[in-house]
Amino acid sequence: MSTHVRTTLKDGVATLTLDRPQALNALSPALIIDLAAALKASAANEGTRAIVLTGTGRAFSAGGDIGWFGEVLGGGREHAQAQIAGYMESEGNPLTLAIADCRVPVVCAVNGPCVGGAVGIALAADIVIAARSAYFLVPQVPQLGAVPDLGATWMLSRLVGRSRALGITLLGDRIDATQAEQWGLIWRSFDDAALADQAHAIAQRLGNASPAAVRDTRRLIDEAPAHTLARQLDEERDAQRAHVGADFFNAACTRFLARTARD
Repeated sequence: MSTHVRTTLKDGVATLTLDRPQALNALSPALIIDLAAALKASAANEGTRAIVLTGTGRAFSAGGDIGWFGEVLGGGREHAQAQIAGYMESEGNPLTLAIADCRVPVVCAVNGPCVGGAVGIALAADIVIAARSAYFLVPQVPQLGAVPDLGATWMLSRLVGRSRALGITLLGDRIDATQAEQWGLIWRSFDDAALADQAHAIAQRLGNASPAAVRDTRRLIDEAPAHTLARQLDEERDAQRAHVGADFFNAACTRFLARTARD
């Protein structure tokens, strides 16, 4: 049983809560492993239609576990290099990919500071919302002499463009929730007390949509930057052909036509 991630399922929404509040939900290898396992189990559950990822306490996550970094550095530089790169390859990077490629849509509710590697994990979700007291911070370059990781460079450049992505990463300034919303880094910001309910409501809306249409729309949006307009139009046509023949589309059209006839 996970000791660092709490999982609940209600109304088809699985909520995965990072649960190391004493360490500000720092991304220790154990937490990463627990979160990946919880995500996999929730996605495999046929009763799960959407997932919410959030944190407990006053932070979403403080990023990499400095205590663990200190331990591996104790073994020397080469040992630390091997351990940290191995951890990224075997645990951290697969987690980011698992969130981005999840069978069901993922909503990330950033309840407090979201720092370092946690930024990549949060932004891998399909819909990201944040409490107004939350902020995003990518300190690796100015504070540690390292690079942003766990997908942060990929996500930031696509969400806010090169200029802002470089400002965020090279300067290491805090981006508060209001600014993040204005820049398009996240979908919406909410009063702190309303965040959990808003996350659940958004996840329910996603869960009530056609799962196949949600998956294809996510794919089309993600692949679009690599396509020409002509290629993207072809991709949309092929996806649409499949969906207009599906039961969900036909049932929705039948309900709409019945409403129109009554009106």
